[in-house]
Amino acid sequence: MVCDFRIRYVPAKDTQEDLIKKILYVLILKRLKHNKPAVTFVSADSGEGKSLCTIRLEQLLLEMQGLNIKDYLHDINVYTPLQYPQKLDRILTAKELKQVQFICMHEAREVIKSKRWQDFVTQAVADVNAMSRSIKKLGIFIISQFIRDITTDVRYTINYYIKVTRPLGKRARLYIYVVWKDDRDLEQPKLRKRKLKGYLVYPNGKHKEFSPKYLEMRLPDKDIVKEFEEKDKESKLHIVRGKLEKMIKSMEKETDSNHGRVKKTLDFYMNNPDSLKLIGKKRGNKWKLTPKAREMHDFTKEEAASFEHMLNEKLKGGE
Repeated sequence: MVCDFRIRYVPAKDTQEDLIKKILYVLILKRLKHNKPAVTFVSADSGEGKSLCTIRLEQLLLEMQGLNIKDYLHDINVYTPLQYPQKLDRILTAKELKQVQFICMHEAREVIKSKRWQDFVTQAVADVNAMSRSIKKLGIFIISQFIRDITTDVRYTINYYIKVTRPLGKRARLYIYVVWKDDRDLEQPKLRKRKLKGYLVYPNGKHKEFSPKYLEMRLPDKDIVKEFEEKDKESKLHIVRGKLEKMIKSMEKETDSNHGRVKKTLDFYMNNPDSLKLIGKKRGNKWKLTPKAREMHDFTKEEAASFEHMLNEKLKGGE
């Protein structure tokens, strides 16, 4: 049998997360120690918790190195492509980040064109592989909804594929696969995935084959989630605001300029519905702007109310 890991297991003591930590150590930290790349693609539909699960994976990996994710949360997570060069440089060169070996690229398709995001990830992975080779090996996490969101070149660098689902009322489930290249047909090689396979070593020395269907994992602590989500939204809103300002400046001046500005802002979000979650949420049957989003768009109370009214009419099918 193919063996991806061999870990000690104490049934009376080890939880699901203990198992995940031990498996992660072999799959990622051990690879990095042996100067091998560790590229993981994390996939899930919108709302399943792929970003928060990845934050938790980072937390567990850092804990095994004696580090606290709270000290490095914004250093290792790239919320938008604009932040990438500076964050990579700091991870590779800053003394205070000497022990840190991870970088994660969070999905930004809702704020930049898919092709641009693909180009960014391709260049980012190439940069990490080229620049970190002589400094330190990095574990890379790439988050997106679908594997086709990234280019073929990047797909062929992936070592692990994680599919995240979160059933209602239950913990997130991680389906972890090993990615391998099927090159039996040299003219048409294919990318394949298979389930993890390994051995659990019991206290009495007995070995048992173990191929988990999925592993359950809780989300990060609430304070970490809050800090991550605030920074993620803030970073993406910066791009959204730039797009809106550019669009609104191109408008012809009209007597009804304020209403026109609100209408143009509404049109932007109706054409980019994924961005709505960055500026507000539903309360009961009505969608409401956050105070921070209202400030970002420089809306008066009247303009904010007008925007919310028109948006709610659109969402329920009104004109």
